[in-house]
Amino acid sequence: MSLGLSPAQMDVAFLAGFAGFFTIPFLIYTARVLLGVSTLPPPRPRGAGRRLAVPLLIGYFYWLTKPMCRLAVRSGQSASFFTTLGLVVAFLTAIAIATGHFALGAVLLIATGALDVMDGEVARALHLSSPRGAFFDSTIDRISDGLMFGGCVVYYAGTVVMYAALVALVMSFVISYSRSRAEALGLAGAEGLMQRGDRIAMLAIALGFSPLPAHRMEGFIAHPLYVVTAVALFLMALLNTGTAVARIVWTMDRLPAPATPPRRVGAGGPPRGERRVSASSTPALRGQPNQAG
Repeated sequence: MSLGLSPAQMDVAFLAGFAGFFTIPFLIYTARVLLGVSTLPPPRPRGAGRRLAVPLLIGYFYWLTKPMCRLAVRSGQSASFFTTLGLVVAFLTAIAIATGHFALGAVLLIATGALDVMDGEVARALHLSSPRGAFFDSTIDRISDGLMFGGCVVYYAGTVVMYAALVALVMSFVISYSRSRAEALGLAGAEGLMQRGDRIAMLAIALGFSPLPAHRMEGFIAHPLYVVTAVALFLMALLNTGTAVARIVWTMDRLPAPATPPRRVGAGGPPRGERRVSASSTPALRGQPNQAG
């Protein structure tokens, strides 16, 4: 339904609504923080995951999604239900992006991020957190990331932007895998700027702000470049790569180096002045207590 608006007017109306929907609540949340009504989340220590977004933006997003999380808890549905629903929405997001409906893709991608928050809040509120649920959620998140950037790869197929989308896609998997592998080795492993929420937010904002300038510069053609999203994909490829490298380096620096192999004795026997010791010549090597301690 066009409501009697021309395509150009619809672009302006969507962008105004898109920006207003987030800007007005953000100003309200900022005022609440300044007045002491709301409290900012504490900054994460190094190694627990630095973010591109500042604590004000992180706290704002959780505050904005809090009413939906309360409804989700009251619905009686399990956390896995919202995780699965997020996967369905991510699939629809990929289709919207791949077919060039970037405004719709922006809305659906934000819904995907909100559902990702909701499943965690439901699990904590109902005390349903478990290794099984964490594994399922993490796996679905990786599929959603692949769909998110995969839609961009399909839309920009055959152009240089496609390679930026591919790099962003691959590096998002490296970021996630390096964290899970580091955590399996007993480290935090979440170092680097581009966390998953940052990737979703950056791409969603780029998608939402793409139609108006694209249609103004290129007209209402079948396959516009959507320059805002194209630039954002190059930036995300760079930031994702930097985050992956930072996470790998941070983890490698904290893992123990391999032990130095013992010096092998040559075929000519031990060096002169040394005596070969056998297990039978000392009680300590036969399993007896070593008196030297």
